[in-house]
Amino acid sequence: MDAGRGAGQPHAPYGLIGLCLSLVAAIVLTAILMAATGGAAFLVAAVLHGWEGARAGLGGVLAALQTGDEFNAARLGLGLFVYAVALVALLLIARWRGGADWRSLVAWQPPAWPWRDQVLWGIAAFGLIYGFASSAALGYFYPKSNSWLLIPRDHLSAGLLLILAVVGAPLVEETYFRGWIYTSLRFRLGMWPAIVISALLFGLAHYESTHLYALAVFPLGLVLAALRERTGSTRTSMLFHAVNNLIAFFSAGFSGS
Repeated sequence: MDAGRGAGQPHAPYGLIGLCLSLVAAIVLTAILMAATGGAAFLVAAVLHGWEGARAGLGGVLAALQTGDEFNAARLGLGLFVYAVALVALLLIARWRGGADWRSLVAWQPPAWPWRDQVLWGIAAFGLIYGFASSAALGYFYPKSNSWLLIPRDHLSAGLLLILAVVGAPLVEETYFRGWIYTSLRFRLGMWPAIVISALLFGLAHYESTHLYALAVFPLGLVLAALRERTGSTRTSMLFHAVNNLIAFFSAGFSGS
Protein backbone atom coordinates (compact mmCIF):
# COMPACT_ATOMS: atom_id res chain seq x y z
CA MET A 1 0.00 0.00 0.00
CA ASP A 2 1.10 3.55 -0.71
CA ALA A 3 1.92 5.02 2.69
CA GLY A 4 2.25 8.52 1.34
CA ARG A 5 -1.26 8.61 -0.09
CA GLY A 6 -2.89 8.40 3.32
CA ALA A 7 -0.51 10.72 5.12
CA GLY A 8 -0.04 13.74 2.88
CA GLN A 9 -2.82 16.05 3.98
CA PRO A 10 -2.89 19.76 3.02
CA HIS A 11 -4.30 20.54 6.48
CA ALA A 12 -3.33 18.43 9.50
CA PRO A 13 -6.20 16.40 10.97
CA TYR A 14 -6.92 16.42 14.69
CA GLY A 15 -4.79 14.57 17.19
CA LEU A 16 -6.29 11.77 19.26
CA ILE A 17 -7.83 14.07 21.87
CA GLY A 18 -9.07 16.46 19.23
CA LEU A 19 -10.54 13.53 17.28
CA CYS A 20 -12.50 12.36 20.33
CA LEU A 21 -13.71 15.88 21.09
CA SER A 22 -14.71 16.43 17.46
CA LEU A 23 -16.83 13.26 17.49
CA VAL A 24 -18.55 14.43 20.67
CA ALA A 25 -19.12 17.78 18.98
CA ALA A 26 -20.61 15.99 15.96
CA ILE A 27 -23.06 14.15 18.24
CA VAL A 28 -24.06 17.36 20.03
CA LEU A 29 -24.40 19.28 16.77
CA THR A 30 -26.51 16.45 15.32
CA ALA A 31 -28.87 16.65 18.29
CA ILE A 32 -29.13 20.44 17.95
CA LEU A 33 -29.81 20.29 14.22
CA MET A 34 -32.41 17.55 14.70
CA ALA A 35 -34.18 19.55 17.39
CA ALA A 36 -34.13 22.70 15.26
CA THR A 37 -35.40 20.87 12.18
CA GLY A 38 -38.09 19.06 14.13
CA GLY A 39 -39.21 22.29 15.80
CA ALA A 40 -39.34 24.10 12.47
CA ALA A 41 -41.40 21.26 10.94
CA PHE A 42 -43.84 21.39 13.88
CA LEU A 43 -44.24 25.16 13.51
CA VAL A 44 -44.92 24.81 9.77
CA ALA A 45 -47.51 22.11 10.51
CA ALA A 46 -49.09 24.37 13.13
CA VAL A 47 -49.38 27.23 10.64
CA LEU A 48 -50.90 24.98 8.00
CA HIS A 49 -53.14 22.81 10.16
CA GLY A 50 -53.40 24.59 13.51
CA TRP A 51 -51.92 23.59 16.84
CA GLU A 52 -54.32 20.70 17.35
CA GLY A 53 -53.60 19.32 13.91
CA ALA A 54 -49.84 19.62 14.47
CA ARG A 55 -50.10 17.91 17.84
CA ALA A 56 -52.22 15.13 16.36
CA GLY A 57 -49.68 14.61 13.58
CA LEU A 58 -46.82 14.50 16.10
CA GLY A 59 -48.76 12.01 18.19
CA GLY A 60 -49.27 9.80 15.15
CA VAL A 61 -45.57 9.84 14.35
CA LEU A 62 -44.63 9.00 17.96
CA ALA A 63 -47.16 6.17 18.02
CA ALA A 64 -45.70 4.73 14.80
CA LEU A 65 -42.18 4.93 16.24
CA GLN A 66 -43.27 2.99 19.33
CA THR A 67 -44.75 0.03 17.47
CA GLY A 68 -43.01 -3.33 17.70
CA ASP A 69 -42.16 -3.43 14.00
CA GLU A 70 -38.49 -2.42 13.80
CA PHE A 71 -38.56 -1.77 10.06
CA ASN A 72 -41.72 0.30 9.69
CA ALA A 73 -41.77 3.41 7.52
CA ALA A 74 -41.70 5.83 10.46
CA ARG A 75 -38.59 4.30 12.03
CA LEU A 76 -36.81 3.95 8.72
CA GLY A 77 -37.65 7.53 7.80
CA LEU A 78 -36.30 8.69 11.15
CA GLY A 79 -33.16 6.64 10.55
CA LEU A 80 -32.59 8.35 7.20
CA PHE A 81 -33.19 11.73 8.82
CA VAL A 82 -30.66 11.01 11.59
CA TYR A 83 -28.08 9.83 9.05
CA ALA A 84 -28.56 12.94 6.92
CA VAL A 85 -28.24 15.31 9.88
CA ALA A 86 -25.22 13.44 11.26
CA LEU A 87 -23.51 13.78 7.89
CA VAL A 88 -24.23 17.51 7.74
CA ALA A 89 -22.91 17.95 11.29
CA LEU A 90 -19.61 16.23 10.49
CA LEU A 91 -19.15 18.12 7.23
CA LEU A 92 -19.70 21.41 9.06
CA ILE A 93 -16.96 20.45 11.51
CA ALA A 94 -14.67 19.38 8.67
CA ARG A 95 -15.32 22.67 6.87
CA TRP A 96 -14.57 24.62 10.02
CA ARG A 97 -11.37 22.66 10.65
CA GLY A 98 -10.03 22.35 7.13
CA GLY A 99 -11.35 25.42 5.35
CA ALA A 100 -10.93 25.01 1.61
CA ASP A 101 -9.11 21.70 2.22
CA TRP A 102 -12.02 20.13 4.13
CA ARG A 103 -12.46 17.31 1.58
CA SER A 104 -9.03 15.92 2.42
CA LEU A 105 -10.06 15.52 6.07
CA VAL A 106 -12.88 13.14 5.10
CA ALA A 107 -11.10 11.74 2.02
CA TRP A 108 -13.81 12.90 -0.38
CA GLN A 109 -11.27 13.49 -3.15
CA PRO A 110 -11.47 11.41 -6.36
CA PRO A 111 -9.86 7.98 -5.87
CA ALA A 112 -6.61 6.87 -7.43
CA TRP A 113 -8.19 3.84 -9.08
CA PRO A 114 -5.53 1.60 -10.62
CA TRP A 115 -7.65 -0.78 -12.69
CA ARG A 116 -4.79 -3.27 -13.03
CA ASP A 117 -4.00 -3.31 -9.32
CA GLN A 118 -4.45 -6.98 -8.48
CA VAL A 119 -4.10 -6.36 -4.74
CA LEU A 120 -6.96 -3.86 -4.85
CA TRP A 121 -9.25 -6.26 -6.69
CA GLY A 122 -8.18 -9.08 -4.38
CA ILE A 123 -9.16 -7.04 -1.32
CA ALA A 124 -12.53 -6.19 -2.84
CA ALA A 125 -13.20 -9.79 -3.90
CA PHE A 126 -12.24 -11.13 -0.48
CA GLY A 127 -14.53 -8.62 1.19
CA LEU A 128 -17.55 -9.54 -0.94
CA ILE A 129 -16.97 -13.27 -0.49
CA TYR A 130 -16.47 -12.84 3.24
CA GLY A 131 -19.61 -10.70 3.57
CA PHE A 132 -21.74 -13.35 1.87
CA ALA A 133 -20.09 -16.26 3.70
CA SER A 134 -20.32 -14.64 7.14
CA SER A 135 -24.03 -13.91 6.68
CA ALA A 136 -24.65 -17.49 5.60
CA ALA A 137 -22.62 -18.88 8.52
CA LEU A 138 -24.43 -16.71 11.04
CA GLY A 139 -27.79 -17.78 9.63
CA TYR A 140 -26.80 -21.44 9.85
CA PHE A 141 -25.17 -21.53 13.28
CA TYR A 142 -27.31 -18.82 14.89
CA PRO A 143 -30.73 -18.79 13.16
CA LYS A 144 -31.93 -15.83 15.23
CA SER A 145 -29.53 -13.66 13.24
CA ASN A 146 -31.91 -13.94 10.29
CA SER A 147 -34.20 -11.51 12.14
CA TRP A 148 -31.50 -8.81 12.14
CA LEU A 149 -32.46 -7.83 8.59
CA LEU A 150 -36.08 -8.51 7.69
CA ILE A 151 -37.39 -6.99 4.47
CA PRO A 152 -40.73 -5.26 5.18
CA ARG A 153 -43.79 -6.42 3.28
CA ASP A 154 -45.06 -2.98 2.32
CA HIS A 155 -43.33 -1.27 -0.58
CA LEU A 156 -42.73 2.06 1.18
CA SER A 157 -40.88 0.52 4.13
CA ALA A 158 -38.92 -1.83 1.83
CA GLY A 159 -37.89 1.10 -0.35
CA LEU A 160 -36.82 3.17 2.66
CA LEU A 161 -34.79 0.25 4.02
CA LEU A 162 -33.11 -0.18 0.65
CA ILE A 163 -32.18 3.53 0.55
CA LEU A 164 -30.96 3.41 4.14
CA ALA A 165 -28.81 0.32 3.52
CA VAL A 166 -27.43 1.13 0.07
CA VAL A 167 -27.17 4.94 0.20
CA GLY A 168 -27.45 6.24 3.76
CA ALA A 169 -25.22 3.76 5.59
CA PRO A 170 -22.36 3.72 3.05
CA LEU A 171 -22.30 7.51 2.68
CA VAL A 172 -22.48 8.40 6.38
CA GLU A 173 -20.56 5.51 7.92
CA GLU A 174 -17.71 5.77 5.44
CA THR A 175 -17.45 9.53 5.92
CA TYR A 176 -17.18 9.02 9.67
CA PHE A 177 -15.10 5.84 9.96
CA ARG A 178 -12.92 5.79 6.83
CA GLY A 179 -13.02 9.55 6.37
CA TRP A 180 -12.83 11.57 9.55
CA ILE A 181 -11.63 8.89 11.99
CA TYR A 182 -9.25 7.02 9.67
CA THR A 183 -7.65 10.22 8.36
CA SER A 184 -6.77 11.42 11.86
CA LEU A 185 -5.54 7.99 13.00
CA ARG A 186 -3.53 7.57 9.80
CA PHE A 187 -1.87 10.95 10.23
CA ARG A 188 -0.96 10.38 13.88
CA LEU A 189 -0.37 6.62 14.20
CA GLY A 190 0.37 5.31 10.72
CA MET A 191 -1.37 2.94 8.34
CA TRP A 192 -1.77 -0.35 10.22
CA PRO A 193 -2.93 1.10 13.56
CA ALA A 194 -5.40 3.26 11.64
CA ILE A 195 -6.77 0.26 9.74
CA VAL A 196 -7.18 -1.89 12.86
CA ILE A 197 -8.53 0.80 15.20
CA SER A 198 -11.02 2.17 12.68
CA ALA A 199 -12.24 -1.39 12.01
CA LEU A 200 -12.62 -2.03 15.74
CA LEU A 201 -14.66 1.14 16.15
CA PHE A 202 -16.74 0.17 13.12
CA GLY A 203 -17.45 -3.20 14.70
CA LEU A 204 -18.37 -1.63 18.03
CA ALA A 205 -20.80 0.69 16.23
CA HIS A 206 -22.63 -2.45 15.06
CA TYR A 207 -22.66 -4.03 18.52
CA GLU A 208 -25.63 -6.08 19.66
CA SER A 209 -26.18 -8.29 22.70
CA THR A 210 -24.68 -11.51 21.27
CA HIS A 211 -21.42 -9.81 20.10
CA LEU A 212 -21.66 -11.92 16.93
CA TYR A 213 -22.58 -9.14 14.54
CA ALA A 214 -19.79 -6.87 15.75
CA LEU A 215 -17.29 -9.73 15.33
CA ALA A 216 -18.61 -10.45 11.84
CA VAL A 217 -18.43 -6.77 10.85
CA PHE A 218 -14.85 -6.25 12.08
CA PRO A 219 -13.17 -7.97 9.07
CA LEU A 220 -15.35 -5.91 6.74
CA GLY A 221 -14.06 -2.83 8.52
CA LEU A 222 -10.51 -3.98 7.74
CA VAL A 223 -11.44 -4.42 4.08
CA LEU A 224 -13.08 -1.00 3.87
CA ALA A 225 -10.08 0.70 5.49
CA ALA A 226 -7.70 -1.14 3.15
CA LEU A 227 -9.68 0.03 0.11
CA ARG A 228 -9.68 3.60 1.38
CA GLU A 229 -5.92 3.40 1.97
CA ARG A 230 -5.20 1.81 -1.38
CA THR A 231 -7.11 4.41 -3.40
CA GLY A 232 -6.80 7.40 -1.06
CA SER A 233 -10.53 8.06 -1.12
CA THR A 234 -13.68 7.11 0.78
CA ARG A 235 -15.54 6.99 -2.52
CA THR A 236 -14.05 3.54 -3.07
CA SER A 237 -15.08 2.24 0.34
CA MET A 238 -18.53 3.80 -0.12
CA LEU A 239 -18.97 1.91 -3.39
CA PHE A 240 -17.89 -1.39 -1.84
CA HIS A 241 -20.08 -0.77 1.23
CA ALA A 242 -23.08 -0.07 -1.00
CA VAL A 243 -22.55 -3.19 -3.12
CA ASN A 244 -22.08 -5.37 -0.03
CA ASN A 245 -25.28 -4.01 1.56
CA LEU A 246 -27.17 -4.41 -1.71
CA ILE A 247 -26.19 -8.08 -1.85
CA ALA A 248 -27.20 -8.53 1.80
CA PHE A 249 -30.56 -6.80 1.15
CA PHE A 250 -31.52 -9.02 -1.76
CA SER A 251 -30.17 -12.12 -0.01
CA ALA A 252 -32.41 -11.35 2.96
CA GLY A 253 -35.35 -10.77 0.63
CA PHE A 254 -34.74 -14.04 -1.16
CA SER A 255 -34.36 -16.07 2.03
CA GLY A 256 -37.45 -14.50 3.56
CA SER A 257 -39.67 -15.03 0.53
